[in-house]
Amino acid sequence: MIGVDISTAVAFEGERRERAQAIEATFEKMVRIAGLEAEFRVAGTSAKTAQELFSHCADFIVTSQPHPDSAHLAAAAVPKDVLLTSGVPMLILPTGWEAKDPIGRHILLAWNFSRESTRALHDSMPLLINAESVALFVFDRSFNPRRSDVLDVVAHLERHGVKVTVDGWRDTGEVDAISAMFACVDRDEADLIVAGAYGHSPLVESLFGGASEQLLHNISMPVMMSH
Repeated sequence: MIGVDISTAVAFEGERRERAQAIEATFEKMVRIAGLEAEFRVAGTSAKTAQELFSHCADFIVTSQPHPDSAHLAAAAVPKDVLLTSGVPMLILPTGWEAKDPIGRHILLAWNFSRESTRALHDSMPLLINAESVALFVFDRSFNPRRSDVLDVVAHLERHGVKVTVDGWRDTGEVDAISAMFACVDRDEADLIVAGAYGHSPLVESLFGGASEQLLHNISMPVMMSH
């Protein structure tokens, strides 16, 4: 595990300074308790790119959403810009989220036959294989759980040993994709969403509140995303 300090210069000003300086000690204490082999790096207060944030040589990135009141204390590139430019799958935890149970026992896999969702499926395969259950969520006007292309995805997952069921939603225009997805999350008691990120332009997503933007900023569920 590599811990990366992404504090900005502002984080070291005034009463916040002591907390920012304690990040390395806190990280080392937590990995020691967990029994993990780890190292700690400092990105630098002006780090803006995935390279400067040491992202390219990781298999998996774990981060949290920036808190509205303290976002300026951490590199603005995290999480969105790093997700879009690093080529590395990312687990985003909601602000203030605390684990009560392990993540990934029950997974909702969002699927729409895109490059991004295909990438997310394959990036998350180790998690999917180890999950107790995986719900394949499809939101489509012509959704049918027995449709051949849906069954192909199910067969592909089953060949890898994934315990998968189909939990889709026919898009009638009455409910948006995110509302349908979270209804399925509740129904399947999922503790993790896996989804492709930004199948549309990030600018379009930001302007019109696309599904990726909504998932990135949701306040209740850990999300693993791939781009």
